[in-house]
Amino acid sequence: MPSPYWILAAVAGASGLAGAVQAQLPAAQARRACIVQLTDAPLAAYLGGVPGLAPTSVPGQRLDTDSEAARRYTAYLEDRQRAVLALVAGAPVQYRYTVALNGFAAMLTPDEVARLRASPDVAQVSYSTLEHTGGGGGARQAAPPPQR
Repeated sequence: MPSPYWILAAVAGASGLAGAVQAQLPAAQARRACIVQLTDAPLAAYLGGVPGLAPTSVPGQRLDTDSEAARRYTAYLEDRQRAVLALVAGAPVQYRYTVALNGFAAMLTPDEVARLRASPDVAQVSYSTLEHTGGGGGARQAAPPPQR
């Protein structure tokens, strides 16, 4: 049975190799965390306008995310997101948003960001940053380093 030190050395070596491979990637291939906002209104703000879909939000009333109208509009948003994601088929998607924001978080290359920004279905693509609140004086920190 191998010693625990040998296993630790093997894991450390593999981690170092992964870092070396990442460091050799051209900047055009490095992936960074991005938030992509689509042009359609999110569920909480949808007041109508899409043929065949009833409004999901009534000003001054609580949003019922389990209503038939909400389920149908959420399905519509998910279909629209899939269509936009087809533009960047290889991008790892981290999260999908439909209620307060219509969009998704994904790891994107600069080329993929440009492709999404050119789409009429995309309102905005922003690089993700870490925001610290409470006691940090509002300091802003850059997102984690690019990943593949």
